[in-house]
Amino acid sequence: MDALRPFATSLTSTEVSSYQRLTSEYESYCRGQMSKHFMAAKFNFKTCQRCGYCCLCYPCIPRPDEIEPASKYLNLTTTELIQKYMVVDTADCRIFFLRWAKEGQEDITGARIPPWRTYDRGYCILFDNETKGCRIHPVRPVEARIIKCWDSKTGKDKKLWGMNAWGQDDILKFLPDFNPKYFRTCSISPSLPPDNGAFSAADNEA
Repeated sequence: MDALRPFATSLTSTEVSSYQRLTSEYESYCRGQMSKHFMAAKFNFKTCQRCGYCCLCYPCIPRPDEIEPASKYLNLTTTELIQKYMVVDTADCRIFFLRWAKEGQEDITGARIPPWRTYDRGYCILFDNETKGCRIHPVRPVEARIIKCWDSKTGKDKKLWGMNAWGQDDILKFLPDFNPKYFRTCSISPSLPPDNGAFSAADNEA
């Protein structure tokens, strides 16, 4: 397997600008959603109001040891859970982790998410919009249990972030044939063409 550079160093200045724009647009979107959700933080409440805001803009990320309990709770094998509800993501192209897909990302569950689709909008795939609850609430990840919108300190503590519990080889425990260069065929962002400096499925054949 080829040595991989951190994702940011593989981008041109134009591509960096595109991602900065996508980041800014997503942050603006999330700020706009605050007014549409009954967030505890807005009303100085100290209990979750089940408004769904965090599940919309910042879905929790499970630690490696939290995936099997979720699969058992849903009466699925771990592989079935990953194929149905999860995507592979990374922050640096060195350590890869599994996270819950968002609504509308069903086409790429079970595979690595193309970086530009990190900005896809929609609730966590496990958020029940009718009951305003989590479909795996009893076994939800630590990140979802501890980080609270009304306590900004919990969100800043990186030790609580599920992604930081993943080591370099953990992804192979769940996807033994995982290739960091592989993206499943999916819709292409018009602002970021396939040769955007990220890896494509064609790289898998090199």
